[in-house]
Amino acid sequence: MNSTEISRDTPNRPDAGQGCDRALLLYAPGPEHVVTTNAWAFLHWLRVTGGPDLADWSALQRFSAAEPVRFAALVSDFAQLPAGPIRLARHRGEREALVQRHADGTRHARTRHQLFAGNVAGLPPKIRALLSRDWLAAELVGPLAVLLLHADLRPDDRLLVACAPVWPWLAALLAGTTVILADPPPDTVLAVTAEEHATVLVTPAAVLERAISVCRHDRRPYANVRSIIATGGPPPPETVSRISAVVGPDLMVLARSDDTLWGSPLDPVFASPRATPALLG
Repeated sequence: MNSTEISRDTPNRPDAGQGCDRALLLYAPGPEHVVTTNAWAFLHWLRVTGGPDLADWSALQRFSAAEPVRFAALVSDFAQLPAGPIRLARHRGEREALVQRHADGTRHARTRHQLFAGNVAGLPPKIRALLSRDWLAAELVGPLAVLLLHADLRPDDRLLVACAPVWPWLAALLAGTTVILADPPPDTVLAVTAEEHATVLVTPAAVLERAISVCRHDRRPYANVRSIIATGGPPPPETVSRISAVVGPDLMVLARSDDTLWGSPLDPVFASPRATPALLG
């Protein structure tokens, strides 16, 4: 794809950073980055399939709120959810699908094939229940809107969920993402991220604040990390700035709570991000 094509097809983002101090801009993704995101692919897919022509993330959010039934149906189609019930572990193969990382550093990994075959023995009861039940598409659209469009999770990602609830992140198995569940001391969260070669880290803002405060300025261990998502809302601006300085300047830093999102894969990263309603909110 040449630069002309990128310019023509990339959604306009006139309100990116609106309401933020632009002096706190940390990273502005270029067109080459934007066109690799699920959100851009979804907006482009909508246009070429006769759906609504949405210019940017804000337009997408407004559409999801104004027409939730239509939006849900489109997300379901985009995610290739079947009409009937589905299990979260729908992929086969020998790649790691689910990893339990224990407090002593030991790990128990299950492959895609093992989970697909129903090998859930030894998992905590809550996780076993989530993996063993049959889900309807309507129950998964909300989580997938978060996971695919906001978190931008992909089949080759290694998602580390550290010190945080497993839902909705366990639903990333639907996308083929490897999910790593861990509950390490906050001081070691970034070390675990590096050891697991995680590409996306999900952890509470308070844990992230502690983790980054003890981290040295050495980006080499975090070369694989492309996104950090804080739960419960964003960490303080100084923490977000330090994340960018320590982990990488082109890092996507996002945040979410139950009904609010901060940042998007299509927009610049600010130390003080603007809050917006969640998709379908």
